Amino acid sequence: MSGTGFTDSHLHMVEDGYDSDYGDIADCHRMLACTARRDEWAAQAALDDGRVVRFYGIHPWYADEWSADTRSALLDVLSDGSHIGEIGLDSKRGDLSVQRPVFENQLDIASSLGRVVTVHMVGTEAEVLSSLRGHAGGCSGVILHSYGSDSYVKPFTEIGCHFSVSPRILSRSDIRVSRLLKAIPGDRLLLETDAPHHGRGFTGMRAFAERLAGLMGTDADTLLGIADDNAGRLLDG
Repeated sequence: MSGTGFTDSHLHMVEDGYDSDYGDIADCHRMLACTARRDEWAAQAALDDGRVVRFYGIHPWYADEWSADTRSALLDVLSDGSHIGEIGLDSKRGDLSVQRPVFENQLDIASSLGRVVTVHMVGTEAEVLSSLRGHAGGCSGVILHSYGSDSYVKPFTEIGCHFSVSPRILSRSDIRVSRLLKAIPGDRLLLETDAPHHGRGFTGMRAFAERLAGLMGTDADTLLGIADDNAGRLLDG
Protein backbone atom coordinates (compact mmCIF):
# COMPACT_ATOMS: atom_id res chain seq x y z
CA MET A 1 0.00 0.00 0.00
CA SER A 2 1.27 3.45 -0.86
CA GLY A 3 1.66 5.29 2.45
CA THR A 4 -0.79 4.26 5.16
CA GLY A 5 -4.54 3.86 5.19
CA PHE A 6 -6.75 3.65 2.13
CA THR A 7 -8.27 5.74 -0.66
CA ASP A 8 -12.00 6.47 -0.81
CA SER A 9 -12.60 7.03 -4.51
CA HIS A 10 -15.97 8.74 -4.18
CA LEU A 11 -17.66 10.62 -1.36
CA HIS A 12 -19.54 13.90 -0.84
CA MET A 13 -17.80 15.84 1.90
CA VAL A 14 -19.90 18.98 1.47
CA GLU A 15 -23.06 17.12 2.46
CA ASP A 16 -24.13 17.19 6.09
CA GLY A 17 -23.14 14.14 8.08
CA TYR A 18 -20.80 12.66 5.50
CA ASP A 19 -18.55 11.42 8.31
CA SER A 20 -21.12 10.70 11.03
CA ASP A 21 -21.48 7.01 10.11
CA TYR A 22 -17.98 6.54 8.71
CA GLY A 23 -16.32 4.61 11.49
CA ASP A 24 -12.83 4.33 9.99
CA ILE A 25 -12.58 7.69 8.24
CA ALA A 26 -9.46 8.51 10.26
CA ASP A 27 -7.67 5.76 8.31
CA CYS A 28 -8.61 7.25 4.95
CA HIS A 29 -5.57 9.10 3.62
CA ARG A 30 -6.93 10.12 0.22
CA MET A 31 -10.52 11.30 -0.36
CA LEU A 32 -11.87 11.94 -3.84
CA ALA A 33 -14.56 14.45 -2.90
CA CYS A 34 -17.24 15.11 -5.52
CA THR A 35 -19.97 17.70 -5.95
CA ALA A 36 -23.37 17.59 -7.63
CA ARG A 37 -24.33 21.26 -8.02
CA ARG A 38 -22.69 24.62 -8.44
CA ASP A 39 -23.92 25.84 -5.06
CA GLU A 40 -21.65 23.22 -3.44
CA TRP A 41 -18.44 24.44 -5.07
CA ALA A 42 -17.57 27.17 -2.55
CA ALA A 43 -17.91 24.76 0.37
CA GLN A 44 -15.81 22.20 -1.49
CA ALA A 45 -13.08 24.77 -2.13
CA ALA A 46 -13.08 25.71 1.56
CA LEU A 47 -12.51 22.16 2.84
CA ASP A 48 -9.51 22.28 5.16
CA ASP A 49 -8.24 18.73 4.92
CA GLY A 50 -5.00 17.78 3.23
CA ARG A 51 -6.38 14.38 2.30
CA VAL A 52 -8.94 15.83 -0.12
CA VAL A 53 -8.69 15.54 -3.90
CA ARG A 54 -11.34 17.94 -5.21
CA PHE A 55 -13.79 17.21 -8.01
CA TYR A 56 -16.28 19.83 -9.22
CA GLY A 57 -19.15 19.27 -11.60
CA ILE A 58 -22.83 19.28 -12.44
CA HIS A 59 -24.55 15.96 -11.74
CA PRO A 60 -27.00 14.70 -14.40
CA TRP A 61 -29.90 15.18 -12.00
CA TYR A 62 -29.19 18.92 -12.11
CA ALA A 63 -28.32 19.23 -15.79
CA ASP A 64 -30.88 22.01 -16.20
CA GLU A 65 -28.62 24.22 -14.04
CA TRP A 66 -25.92 24.23 -16.73
CA SER A 67 -25.34 27.54 -18.50
CA ALA A 68 -22.57 29.57 -20.09
CA ASP A 69 -22.06 31.26 -16.73
CA THR A 70 -21.80 27.90 -14.97
CA ARG A 71 -19.27 26.74 -17.53
CA SER A 72 -17.19 29.85 -16.89
CA ALA A 73 -17.43 29.32 -13.12
CA LEU A 74 -16.33 25.71 -13.52
CA LEU A 75 -13.26 26.77 -15.47
CA ASP A 76 -12.44 29.27 -12.72
CA VAL A 77 -12.69 26.72 -9.91
CA LEU A 78 -10.59 24.24 -11.86
CA SER A 79 -7.70 26.70 -12.05
CA ASP A 80 -6.14 25.11 -8.96
CA GLY A 81 -5.66 21.79 -10.77
CA SER A 82 -8.81 20.11 -9.44
CA HIS A 83 -10.76 17.49 -11.38
CA ILE A 84 -14.32 17.14 -12.70
CA GLY A 85 -17.14 15.15 -11.17
CA GLU A 86 -19.72 13.92 -10.48
CA ILE A 87 -20.99 14.12 -14.06
CA GLY A 88 -22.74 11.63 -16.30
CA LEU A 89 -26.05 10.23 -17.51
CA ASP A 90 -29.01 8.73 -15.61
CA SER A 91 -31.91 7.05 -17.40
CA LYS A 92 -33.93 6.79 -14.18
CA ARG A 93 -34.12 10.49 -13.39
CA GLY A 94 -34.22 13.35 -15.85
CA ASP A 95 -34.11 13.78 -19.61
CA LEU A 96 -31.13 12.25 -21.39
CA SER A 97 -31.48 14.75 -24.22
CA VAL A 98 -30.79 17.48 -21.65
CA GLN A 99 -28.19 15.53 -19.69
CA ARG A 100 -26.01 14.42 -22.57
CA PRO A 101 -24.81 17.81 -23.90
CA VAL A 102 -24.06 18.90 -20.32
CA PHE A 103 -22.09 15.71 -19.74
CA GLU A 104 -20.17 16.13 -22.99
CA ASN A 105 -19.48 19.82 -22.31
CA GLN A 106 -17.85 18.86 -19.04
CA LEU A 107 -15.93 16.01 -20.68
CA ASP A 108 -14.63 18.48 -23.24
CA ILE A 109 -13.39 20.76 -20.46
CA ALA A 110 -11.70 17.87 -18.63
CA SER A 111 -10.15 16.67 -21.87
CA SER A 112 -8.81 20.09 -22.79
CA LEU A 113 -7.26 20.50 -19.33
CA GLY A 114 -6.02 16.93 -18.94
CA ARG A 115 -8.05 16.26 -15.79
CA VAL A 116 -9.66 13.16 -14.27
CA VAL A 117 -13.45 12.80 -14.47
CA THR A 118 -15.79 10.85 -12.19
CA VAL A 119 -18.82 9.52 -14.04
CA HIS A 120 -22.31 8.69 -12.76
CA MET A 121 -24.03 6.10 -14.95
CA VAL A 122 -27.45 4.51 -14.43
CA GLY A 123 -28.85 2.40 -17.26
CA THR A 124 -26.77 4.35 -19.76
CA GLU A 125 -23.66 2.27 -20.35
CA ALA A 126 -23.87 2.45 -24.15
CA GLU A 127 -24.49 6.19 -24.15
CA VAL A 128 -21.70 6.92 -21.66
CA LEU A 129 -19.29 4.75 -23.63
CA SER A 130 -20.12 6.67 -26.80
CA SER A 131 -19.69 10.04 -25.09
CA LEU A 132 -16.38 9.03 -23.55
CA ARG A 133 -15.09 7.79 -26.89
CA GLY A 134 -16.00 11.07 -28.52
CA HIS A 135 -15.13 13.58 -25.81
CA ALA A 136 -12.73 12.19 -23.19
CA GLY A 137 -9.62 11.54 -25.24
CA GLY A 138 -7.53 14.12 -23.41
CA CYS A 139 -8.69 13.25 -19.89
CA SER A 140 -5.94 12.02 -17.60
CA GLY A 141 -8.35 9.41 -16.26
CA VAL A 142 -11.97 8.30 -16.11
CA ILE A 143 -13.51 6.86 -12.93
CA LEU A 144 -16.80 5.02 -13.34
CA HIS A 145 -18.58 5.65 -10.03
CA SER A 146 -20.45 2.83 -8.25
CA TYR A 147 -19.78 0.55 -11.18
CA GLY A 148 -21.91 -2.55 -11.68
CA SER A 149 -22.04 -3.87 -15.28
CA ASP A 150 -19.69 -6.78 -15.96
CA SER A 151 -20.83 -6.91 -19.59
CA TYR A 152 -19.32 -3.47 -20.29
CA VAL A 153 -16.00 -3.93 -18.48
CA LYS A 154 -14.11 -4.83 -21.65
CA PRO A 155 -15.04 -1.79 -23.78
CA PHE A 156 -14.58 0.60 -20.85
CA THR A 157 -11.19 -0.97 -20.11
CA GLU A 158 -10.18 -0.52 -23.74
CA ILE A 159 -10.59 3.26 -23.40
CA GLY A 160 -8.66 3.37 -20.12
CA CYS A 161 -11.42 3.64 -17.49
CA HIS A 162 -11.14 2.77 -13.81
CA PHE A 163 -13.99 0.98 -12.04
CA SER A 164 -14.99 2.24 -8.59
CA VAL A 165 -17.09 -0.25 -6.65
CA SER A 166 -19.41 0.86 -3.84
CA PRO A 167 -21.35 -1.07 -1.17
CA ARG A 168 -24.46 -0.84 -3.36
CA ILE A 169 -23.10 -3.73 -5.39
CA LEU A 170 -23.83 -6.03 -2.47
CA SER A 171 -27.56 -5.80 -3.16
CA ARG A 172 -26.77 -8.47 -5.78
CA SER A 173 -26.05 -12.14 -5.26
CA ASP A 174 -22.55 -13.26 -4.33
CA ILE A 175 -22.28 -14.98 -7.71
CA ARG A 176 -22.99 -11.76 -9.60
CA VAL A 177 -20.66 -9.70 -7.44
CA SER A 178 -17.88 -12.26 -7.85
CA ARG A 179 -18.39 -12.24 -11.61
CA LEU A 180 -18.07 -8.47 -11.73
CA LEU A 181 -14.96 -8.41 -9.55
CA LYS A 182 -13.37 -11.12 -11.68
CA ALA A 183 -14.10 -9.13 -14.84
CA ILE A 184 -12.49 -5.88 -13.60
CA PRO A 185 -8.73 -5.80 -14.26
CA GLY A 186 -6.81 -5.71 -10.98
CA ASP A 187 -4.98 -2.53 -11.95
CA ARG A 188 -8.27 -0.73 -12.66
CA LEU A 189 -10.20 -1.47 -9.46
CA LEU A 190 -11.07 1.33 -7.01
CA LEU A 191 -13.16 1.29 -3.83
CA GLU A 192 -15.58 3.92 -2.54
CA THR A 193 -18.09 4.46 0.23
CA ASP A 194 -20.15 7.19 -1.52
CA ALA A 195 -20.52 8.69 1.97
CA PRO A 196 -22.92 9.84 3.26
CA HIS A 197 -24.90 7.61 0.87
CA HIS A 198 -23.56 4.30 2.20
CA GLY A 199 -25.26 1.34 0.60
CA ARG A 200 -26.34 -1.95 2.18
CA GLY A 201 -25.81 -0.71 5.72
CA PHE A 202 -22.04 -0.34 5.48
CA THR A 203 -20.67 2.56 7.51
CA GLY A 204 -17.01 2.48 6.59
CA MET A 205 -14.47 1.19 4.13
CA ARG A 206 -12.85 -1.70 5.97
CA ALA A 207 -16.05 -3.68 6.56
CA PHE A 208 -16.87 -3.26 2.87
CA ALA A 209 -13.38 -4.36 1.83
CA GLU A 210 -13.61 -7.39 4.10
CA ARG A 211 -16.87 -8.41 2.45
CA LEU A 212 -15.43 -8.05 -1.06
CA ALA A 213 -12.16 -9.72 -0.12
CA GLY A 214 -14.06 -12.77 1.08
CA LEU A 215 -15.63 -13.10 -2.35
CA MET A 216 -12.27 -12.62 -4.07
CA GLY A 217 -10.30 -15.13 -1.99
CA THR A 218 -7.99 -12.49 -0.52
CA ASP A 219 -7.87 -10.31 2.60
CA ALA A 220 -9.04 -6.76 3.25
CA ASP A 221 -5.54 -5.29 3.63
CA THR A 222 -4.44 -6.68 0.27
CA LEU A 223 -7.58 -5.42 -1.46
CA LEU A 224 -7.36 -1.96 0.13
CA GLY A 225 -3.72 -1.78 -0.89
CA ILE A 226 -4.46 -2.66 -4.51
CA ALA A 227 -7.20 -0.03 -4.76
CA ASP A 228 -5.03 2.56 -3.02
CA ASP A 229 -2.11 1.98 -5.37
CA ASN A 230 -4.42 2.15 -8.38
CA ALA A 231 -5.80 5.49 -7.21
CA GLY A 232 -2.31 6.82 -6.62
CA ARG A 233 -1.16 5.94 -10.13
CA LEU A 234 -4.32 7.41 -11.64
CA LEU A 235 -3.98 10.73 -9.86
CA ASP A 236 -0.22 11.08 -9.93
CA GLY A 237 0.54 9.61 -13.33
